[in-house]
Amino acid sequence: MSRGIRIVLLIFFALALIGAGIFAAYTLLQRYQQAQTPAIASEEIIVRSPVVVVTRDMTLGDTITETDVEVVNIPVEMAPRTAIEDISEVAGKIVKTELVQGEMLLSHNLADPTNNAKDLSFILSDEHVLMAFPADDLMSRESMIKRGDIVDIFASFELEVRTIGEPVDETTGEPQEPDIRVFTVDSMQKVGVTAMVMEVISGDEPTTLIESGEEDPTDVITKPRAYLLALNPNDALILKHLKDTDAIFDIVLRAPTSTIQFNLLPITTEYLIEYYGLEILP
Repeated sequence: MSRGIRIVLLIFFALALIGAGIFAAYTLLQRYQQAQTPAIASEEIIVRSPVVVVTRDMTLGDTITETDVEVVNIPVEMAPRTAIEDISEVAGKIVKTELVQGEMLLSHNLADPTNNAKDLSFILSDEHVLMAFPADDLMSRESMIKRGDIVDIFASFELEVRTIGEPVDETTGEPQEPDIRVFTVDSMQKVGVTAMVMEVISGDEPTTLIESGEEDPTDVITKPRAYLLALNPNDALILKHLKDTDAIFDIVLRAPTSTIQFNLLPITTEYLIEYYGLEILP
């Protein structure tokens, strides 16, 4: 083979190698661009929606403040239809269910603690009823009880006491009248004040409102008219019976962390005489 032919072949082979290198580089570049394009495209088509989430665990009946929530952005397909987007829509509302930190707030899980909404019943468990209890004892008149407080309810009432058989008066021989005795008992223990019915006593017209725990406006004066207590139905019946029989009530305030069940005895005149060592004078 002549030298000229060899040179031509070498040149042709070199050009072929250069072409193959260019083609391989172009192919690799195309594959890289194709691998990056879907990621960029998918990122561009993600639509996000703002939702309000809680920043701490919350329990049934808690009142939401602005420090308890924050707004986060999530893919729109993950946001439920009832999700709330603005913090102003949840501030001051009452939680109807248990919530964990980071959970989204949904409109049907919140109660509006206003007199017109009347949806305080939704913060009750299935085993309780909401009972209005009069706020006419001394602690109430001095506005010492607030929403969320833990209280005991003392009661004094009169009760007929009959002896076994038919006792008769030794002088007249007539049947004796039953004794009317006063008992003082701790009728209810560890009762939480779910809400309060307040009377606005400043302004032209007296009005009422349901107070849910937020601070009262500074330009009005209020006093409690009734407490809304979440009770099991049997306890509610006991309090109703005591009210209907003209019992005298006093409310005492517990420490907010108190869980003790006190073992108290009913107080009678005989108990006080024995307790204080009193003697009945002739």
